[in-house]
Amino acid sequence: MEEVFTSVVNSSPAMVFVWREDEGWPVDFVSDNISKFGYDAEDFISGKLRYVDILHPDDADMVMSEASRHVGKEDTSFDLRYRILTRSGDVRWVDERTSVHYDKSGNIKFYHGIVVDITEQRMDDIALLDGALEMKSTLESVINSSPVVVFLWRAEENWPVEFVSKNIDMFGYSVEDFTSGKLVYADIVHPDDIGRVRAGVSKSTESGYSDFFQEYRILTRSGEVRWVDERTQLHHNSKGEVTYLQGIIVDITGRKKIENVLHTEEMRIEALLNLYQMTDSSVQDIIDFSREEAVKLTGSQVGYLAFLSADETTITIDSWSEEVMKECSLKDKKPESHIDHVGLWGESIKQKLPIIINDYSAENPSKKGYPEGHMDIKRFLSIPIFERDRIVALVGLGNKNEDYDLSDVRQVTLLMNGMWNILLHKRADEELRRSLDIQKILGDVIKSSPAVVFLWRAEENWPVEFVSENVAQFGYSVNDFISGKLVYGDIVHPYDLERVQKELAKRVDAGFMDFNQEYRIFTKFGDVRWVDERTFIKHDEAGNVTYLQGIIVDVTDRKHSDDFMHVQLDLDTVLSSANTIEETFEQMLSFSLKVDPVDSGRLYLMDDVTGDLKLVAHEGLSERFVKDTSVFPRNSVQNRLVMTGQPVYKHHSELNAIGAGEKLRYEGLHGTAIIPVKHEGKVIAALCVSSHSEYEIPDNSRSSLETIANQIGIAISKMRSSSGITQKYNDLRSLVDMMDELLVVMDMDGYVLYANRAVVDYLGFLEDDLSGMHYLELHPDSEWDQVDSILSKVKVGKTIVFETSMLGIKGPLHKVETRLVCSEWSGQPCVISTSRFLD
Repeated sequence: MEEVFTSVVNSSPAMVFVWREDEGWPVDFVSDNISKFGYDAEDFISGKLRYVDILHPDDADMVMSEASRHVGKEDTSFDLRYRILTRSGDVRWVDERTSVHYDKSGNIKFYHGIVVDITEQRMDDIALLDGALEMKSTLESVINSSPVVVFLWRAEENWPVEFVSKNIDMFGYSVEDFTSGKLVYADIVHPDDIGRVRAGVSKSTESGYSDFFQEYRILTRSGEVRWVDERTQLHHNSKGEVTYLQGIIVDITGRKKIENVLHTEEMRIEALLNLYQMTDSSVQDIIDFSREEAVKLTGSQVGYLAFLSADETTITIDSWSEEVMKECSLKDKKPESHIDHVGLWGESIKQKLPIIINDYSAENPSKKGYPEGHMDIKRFLSIPIFERDRIVALVGLGNKNEDYDLSDVRQVTLLMNGMWNILLHKRADEELRRSLDIQKILGDVIKSSPAVVFLWRAEENWPVEFVSENVAQFGYSVNDFISGKLVYGDIVHPYDLERVQKELAKRVDAGFMDFNQEYRIFTKFGDVRWVDERTFIKHDEAGNVTYLQGIIVDVTDRKHSDDFMHVQLDLDTVLSSANTIEETFEQMLSFSLKVDPVDSGRLYLMDDVTGDLKLVAHEGLSERFVKDTSVFPRNSVQNRLVMTGQPVYKHHSELNAIGAGEKLRYEGLHGTAIIPVKHEGKVIAALCVSSHSEYEIPDNSRSSLETIANQIGIAISKMRSSSGITQKYNDLRSLVDMMDELLVVMDMDGYVLYANRAVVDYLGFLEDDLSGMHYLELHPDSEWDQVDSILSKVKVGKTIVFETSMLGIKGPLHKVETRLVCSEWSGQPCVISTSRFLD
């Protein structure tokens, strides 16, 4: 058997060696086929040659070093590739595969190796390498003229650079900066991103990924910050260890700037949406929220919001950012200053313009220094907030990491305009509450959830097993669905139904337990509403879907806000500048004509008595046309089209053709829209717009026009409501002030909240004197104990009538019969006193 084995080895290309662990690796055994290299086995066994003697001089140190490294790691085997010299001096490439044998004490006994001649294969590799080098030269030329920078990093700490393409000079560096070891790649990664980059590389390395990508910032030689996209491949050795990282980086700074702008826009719109939902929040909460959102929008560290007096001479800071609250000793104060004394911070008020200071340390004659205890400021932005032409507030922001610019000014201005509108609405709401108090209108406010709950069977078009009663908000009854008269698919908009079905099927197939989607539904009245559906998928024991349990929430207003927030904001601004009702209607129409391609239009108001549509504003039309279309009678075709409640988009000639003999071709109108203006489902007006150039109104313009029409409906309704409430308030105030009885409303502690005109006239007090006065002060000292005792009884629910005296401002006493009763004022418990004179 040994002879057979020896024969097989000697006839194979693999030469077997056994080396001793001595200098130069003396050979204890070598197979006879060593003769392939011109040597005899006896040359080695006799000690005449050691193995190191046939190693190529240029490879000997590497072979010995690698062998020592593996032995040092106590490896039991390792592979090497190197060159040897034949007896005739020829160079041959070999692969060596070596096993290390240890004794029980861990000492090396001997090496056992197999050496295979791979010269032919190596020559083929070298030929390939030569071709590759030629290709490499071509690729380098292409790469160096491209925006893509190529790197080869060693998989060591801070990523030393083995290779980098010459176009690294686009960042101000040279190839030598890296290949010399002067810089490692980590040196140019932004300090705020280096931790994230290290974590990304570690995760990819430890998880055995073959490639990965990440985005981060680097610093150019001049210190400029640039965003890059890195795409990297990991190279492993035979043991799976990562040895190199081969990657490319692409400058994406331009794209990032666009993304940041879009992200900031989204943040502002989200902030505005949240702001418009804060109608029930306190004024301070609204101010604090707006200030903090301005800080976030601009990437600032600190900020404040200040409000001006009516004469614009005094400024009071009402809101500090949280960072200031932590660091500044002024946090417990609300400083009030004359604008002449606030220095650079007040320049926005004086100039009525935003002020940007990106180097606050620079000399400026307007600076007055910091108040004592104020934190250090590096960059500063100050923006005035206007109500028409008057500055009402001032927002200040500081210490952004980058320079402030006009984009910051725009975002903050839009946000703060929204805040001011909310504050104005709150002021109006408070006036409304006061008018309701005067009228003593008490009612129960029914609070119902906007979320409609459904339980659908997992069948075609989703038959309904259960629906909550508040489905009535869409005009339907519970019985409409439970009876089977309607399935849920019947109310989903036809344009959305297929998408909703596919999305549900996809989620079910993917094994999701819940999901959400947005789509349109029809109300019972034919109106289109956007809803957000949140659905839970219920399975039986076999895993089959049996039911879908979900809620839908009307998000139409939010969708309009997302898609057309600028329409609402701009329309609010337009309407706020109108001084008369006529101007308001004209500006509503002018705003509508900002939508391309419409260039002319009319606004009609519904006459509640006759049902006629009457022209209240027009633009871009001839006098003759305006005269001929000033009224659409109740039974006219145009009036009936509007009363359908659905927008009509036609060529003007088509509308002429269906009109009752109306011939208005002379105006040269083409694409035309007749859009009903509704409020709470009722048509209250009509918007008619046309284009002289385009033959139809495009879809995107239709959406904008319908959104504007919706906002006009809200505005007209508010105008009517505000006018009616103001009149009722004035009428009631007149009635109360005509009473001869003395009427006093006080809080539960006895302090006066309201007094009618009779108290002022008969007792001689001024309204300012009465505000905050205690009720006992209207009586002589001798009767205080009696009145106070009666007040205590009334506070527990009794109504008491008694005789007493009331004291005038100048001293005379008036004998009165007084009735005290508990009631409510501004939603809070109070005591109401009515007194009539006895003499």
